[in-house]
Amino acid sequence: MKLDFSIPRRVRLVYFGRIGLGILRNYITETNTTIYENPRIRLNVWVVLRMLLSGERSEFSYYRAFLRWTKPHAVITMEDNNVTFYATKAIRPTCHSIALQNGIRLSMSHSSDSTFASELGRVGKLGWRADVIGSLGGSGTRFYSAILPKAGGTRIVEVGNLINNASPVSPANEGVGPKRLIFISKYPNRGAGKTDPTWNTEILQYIGDASFTAEKYHSVEGVVARFCAEFARARGLNFVVLGKRPMWQTGERKFFEKYLGDFEWEYLPSTTQSSSYESVREDDYIVNIDSTLGYEFLSRGLRVAFVTARMRHAGHPEIVETNFGYPFVKESCGDYWTDVASRSEIFRVLTYVTSIEEHLWLAATESARNTLLIYDEMNKRFCQLLNDLQIANTGPRLWTRDLIPQN
Repeated sequence: MKLDFSIPRRVRLVYFGRIGLGILRNYITETNTTIYENPRIRLNVWVVLRMLLSGERSEFSYYRAFLRWTKPHAVITMEDNNVTFYATKAIRPTCHSIALQNGIRLSMSHSSDSTFASELGRVGKLGWRADVIGSLGGSGTRFYSAILPKAGGTRIVEVGNLINNASPVSPANEGVGPKRLIFISKYPNRGAGKTDPTWNTEILQYIGDASFTAEKYHSVEGVVARFCAEFARARGLNFVVLGKRPMWQTGERKFFEKYLGDFEWEYLPSTTQSSSYESVREDDYIVNIDSTLGYEFLSRGLRVAFVTARMRHAGHPEIVETNFGYPFVKESCGDYWTDVASRSEIFRVLTYVTSIEEHLWLAATESARNTLLIYDEMNKRFCQLLNDLQIANTGPRLWTRDLIPQN
C-alpha cells in the first residue's frame, strides 16, 4: 500500500480504477480528472480523515469520502465487476456513472458464498446502480438485465469491447508461407516464479458449489492445444499459441511446452494491451475455449473454432454457462463449436473452419456475430454515449500508439 498526502480537489471526471485507462484516454479529452484507486493499493490520508469523521471504516465509506471531496460530474470505469462502483449514484445522485463491461460475466467467484451477480443484486436493493452500462453485446445485456432492478433507471447500451473496436488486426500474409492455426491461451496470472507449488492444490475459484484448482480449470487448454498442433501438422499449417501473459511470466510457456512436446510451434507472448489483436492476421484460423478474445475475433468475421470443453473436462458437464454462446446457443455441438475435447471432435470443427468458403462462413456465423458480442469499429457508439453525457471526446478513431500500455 502507498500513502498519498495530496489534498483531493474538485474534478469534472473520475476514472474509477486504473484498468482500461489507456483506451479510455484515447477518447476522453476532459482535462479536469482524477483516478480513484482501491485504498488497499493507494491510501489518501485526507480521504481517510474524512472517512474517520463519519465514524465508519469500510471501502464504501472511503469511496463516499472521496466523492465528497471531488464532487465529479461523471465517474467512468472498466471495472464493471467491482461492486463498490455501483454506490456512486447512491452517494452522489447528480453524478453520471458509466460502467463498461470488460469481460464475459459468469458465476465465477473466489468465494463459494457469493458471486458478482448475487452481490450486485444485493446492493441493487440498497439503491446502488449505474446510469449506463456499456455491454459487450447480447450476452452482457442479458446478464445485467437479469440482475438490475427493472425500475432502477439503468440504461444498457451495447458498445462491444473498446479495445477490440479500436485495435486493427494485421492484413493477410497471402502467398508468404503456410497459413497459421492460432490457439488462444487463457493462462492465469501466476506471477514470475519458475515454479508454482499451489497449481494443483490451492482453490483458484468457484462456480456455484464446484471448486477448481488452477490445474483442474486450465488443464483442458493443454489437451486442446496438443490436438490442434496435431491437426496443424497434418494440414501443413503453422501452429501458434497466442499468449495471455508477458514474456517475463515464464509459467505460460512452460505449461504449453509440457503438452506440446516435440510438435513445432510458436509462442507469442502479450507485449502490450493491443498486441493480441495485432498478432492475428485476417487469414488466420483461430481456436478458442472460452476467452472473451475469441468471441471478439468472431465478431469481426474471423474464422474461430470453439472447443468449450472446460467444464466437461473438469468433471462438471452440468455447468453449461461456459459453453459456446450461452445462453443463446442451445446445442452443445455445431459446425464450428463443440464442448468435447476429443481428437475426433476437434478435428471435425477445425476441418469445417479451415475448409468452408469465406462467404459461407460469414453466412453461417452471422446470427452469432450479431447476438453474442458486437464489433463497432473505432468505437462510434461509445463516442456517441460520451456526447450524450456531455463528456468531451475525440470522436471515433483507432487506438493511438502512445496511449497503448506495455504489459
